Amino acid sequence: MSDVQVIIIGGGVMGCSLLYHLVKDGWRDVLLLEKNDLTHGSTWHAAGLCTHFAHNPTIQELRATSVRLYRDILPEETGQSCGFHSSGAMRITRNPDRMDEFRHVAGLSAFTGYPLEILTPDRIAELNPLAQLDGLIGGIYEPDDGHVDPSLATNAMAQVATKSGATIKRFCPVRAIRREDGLWVVETENGKFRAEHLVNAAGTWGFEIGQMMGVNVPSVPVLHQYLVTDTVGAVAERQSQGLPELPIIRDPEESWYVRQERDGLILGPYEREAQVWSPDGVPEEFGADLMPPDLDRVEHIIEAAMARIPALGEGGVKTVINGPITFSPDANPLIGPAHGVENAWLLTGSSMGVMEGGGAGKFLSHWMTHGAPPMDALAVDPRRFGQWANRDYRIAKAVECFGLQFGVHYPHEERPAGRDLRKSPLHGLMVERRAVMGAAYGWERPNWFADAPGAVAEETFRRANWFDPVGQECKAVAERVALADLSVFSKFEVTGPDAVAFVDQLGANRAPKPGRVGLTHVLTPVGALRLSIPWPCSVRQAPI
Repeated sequence: MSDVQVIIIGGGVMGCSLLYHLVKDGWRDVLLLEKNDLTHGSTWHAAGLCTHFAHNPTIQELRATSVRLYRDILPEETGQSCGFHSSGAMRITRNPDRMDEFRHVAGLSAFTGYPLEILTPDRIAELNPLAQLDGLIGGIYEPDDGHVDPSLATNAMAQVATKSGATIKRFCPVRAIRREDGLWVVETENGKFRAEHLVNAAGTWGFEIGQMMGVNVPSVPVLHQYLVTDTVGAVAERQSQGLPELPIIRDPEESWYVRQERDGLILGPYEREAQVWSPDGVPEEFGADLMPPDLDRVEHIIEAAMARIPALGEGGVKTVINGPITFSPDANPLIGPAHGVENAWLLTGSSMGVMEGGGAGKFLSHWMTHGAPPMDALAVDPRRFGQWANRDYRIAKAVECFGLQFGVHYPHEERPAGRDLRKSPLHGLMVERRAVMGAAYGWERPNWFADAPGAVAEETFRRANWFDPVGQECKAVAERVALADLSVFSKFEVTGPDAVAFVDQLGANRAPKPGRVGLTHVLTPVGALRLSIPWPCSVRQAPI
């Protein structure tokens, strides 16, 4: 039996990124176990798109970090290209709400330092002359976007990591996992290994590895197709003239993306009704495999793309890729500690594995080696889901997320799938009082109280119909009194001779005086925010 500091299960872009970054952070006694060969599962067949477009600064940083790694850092370290094409990318629309969304994301990007450009139709034509402009009102341009060869990038990270002391064992499927004497024991077909830390980076197999670990990993494989054309005359002509590569173009209303592939094009459609695949366990023999083409499912999307990019019709279909990608219930990756299990970590569940993989590995490596995440982890922390995220929930949410891959993502949006799982004892009473419910961590919670029954929150980037009722609630709290149902919050009673001292050292505020309530921010070891807690008067000093 071999002992190491960390075992990573999964040799896709996520697992190899963590291996690479742990070595960079000084943890060299690291072992990666791969069931088949590196990139098998979903990494190898990914289209390799890389973007800076995101609605959350943490997700955007994961993606931006990936671009820098694939484009600049790895080629400099290895002396070899990762096949990164700095093509830029754009999203186009005929929907006024979508333009509001683009302006919202552009504002976020201006704040985070990754500026994006709002496009007019004329600017769209300038950037991509193959696009028809009929009905378009604008778009957004991501100048530093591009696409990468997933296999080259993954193997480059593996190469650097192993040269620095890390170990990779290919064709080494995991058969069992258990805790023994405070360590993780991983049984494989090629022997047993023990480690202090265990990381589930198994991607397509993330759910099964989670079961072996005693962890609920709410990820579901969903089939995604894209097609590669033969030579497209307009693209080949641009190449012969030495013109730059066409930017990636996405039409979220029609639910497709197109990028240049040598002298042809790649078209990736996203249907509204997802096709879930093997949600209860991937077949034993599955590796670098694909499903048969099923273009009938997406024929209407292909036709819409050809209407927008007529050159697509010039090249016949050379290849169809139909393979699984994983979705979590909110389409964000699962990065961080596994809930309730010591020294267990998740790095899986990403539907954008190549796009986010380089940054995700760096993010988790920092968390593991420094004891805290490098920035706000709320969007990716796997503890946002618990045992309540059951089979029906994870499948329903995966189907919903896939179908809304190109949906307009409004502020404070509430999605309908997987609702009414967890309810407060006061749920019925609040609904009677015209509560408009939302969901947080599986709990149904009132977002606001309407003036009339049957109200539904408007989805908009402008002032919504809940603005005035919420204003009245704030006024009532400020001038009179209000009650809040905290049934869904965790509650801890701290007792003993050192209770007050313990609470005092947790964060940025002292424990309240007896009979009072105070707010304190519980901090990480480096002073970052862990969570906010309104400490009740149940914190009491016991007599010595």
